[in-house]
Amino acid sequence: MYLTSEERDALRQAAQEGIHAINHQVFRLRTGNPTAFHDGNSLRERVFLIEPRNVTWYRDFIRPAPPKGN
Repeated sequence: MYLTSEERDALRQAAQEGIHAINHQVFRLRTGNPTAFHDGNSLRERVFLIEPRNVTWYRDFIRPAPPKGN
């Protein structure tokens, strides 16, 4: 479940060009290498260091999220 070095380089290049380029590159990467991205099933098994603030499926976290505004 990893991006190749070429895929990581392409994503870094897209990041220099802005959000539209990033979204386009992520779409291409998801199409060409879907196992490099989490889905609902794999996210349910993740353990985060810090509790996610958004609605993300996860198994556990190590530390609670800091209070909002910090």
